[in-house]
Amino acid sequence: MKKELTLDRIEEKMAVFLTEEEEEIRLPAAWFEDLHEGMAIDMSLAENEDREAASLQEAEDLLVEIKRMNGGG
Repeated sequence: MKKELTLDRIEEKMAVFLTEEEEEIRLPAAWFEDLHEGMAIDMSLAENEDREAASLQEAEDLLVEIKRMNGGG
């Protein structure tokens, strides 16, 4: 997914961007250099299936370890 954002304003260290659909997206202002109102950026979002699978495996492993420590298997 790709979104086109325009910086509307900066509030309390947060950059407030508007999408082309007039939705607000707040991001830390420190993430950007030369931040200024009217700044246009493109934001892309992509699912990371590998990281998701690794996180799920880590959670499952932790659950097994907790059960083992509590005498449950």
